[in-house]
Amino acid sequence: MKQNEKDESIFKMLLSERDRCVLVIEKINRELEKLPKGSLGQRKVRSHGKEYVYPCLKYRDGSSVKFEHLSAEKAEKLQPMLEKRKKLLEDLKANKKRVATLNAILQKGQR
Repeated sequence: MKQNEKDESIFKMLLSERDRCVLVIEKINRELEKLPKGSLGQRKVRSHGKEYVYPCLKYRDGSSVKFEHLSAEKAEKLQPMLEKRKKLLEDLKANKKRVATLNAILQKGQR
């Protein structure tokens, strides 16, 4: 009877891809630490019959939500950083899913 031989080159390729994804995850996490958390919003304040609209940064600190008032210039500078953070979080999620898939494939292949 013929016995199916395992092709080690495929497993090595999968291992190297998993290692590459792990390195990408670490790099993304380091980059995320540098970027601000939260999202930009506007806060309305009524005072003396007038309504003022201020840009603010909303973020979670533990279980509470914090609002930090910003100047218009600072809000404009913060917007691209928050968009970059959002994209990096999406990439991080995709890479974690890829690593989980590769781990599952490698587990089945080692049996």
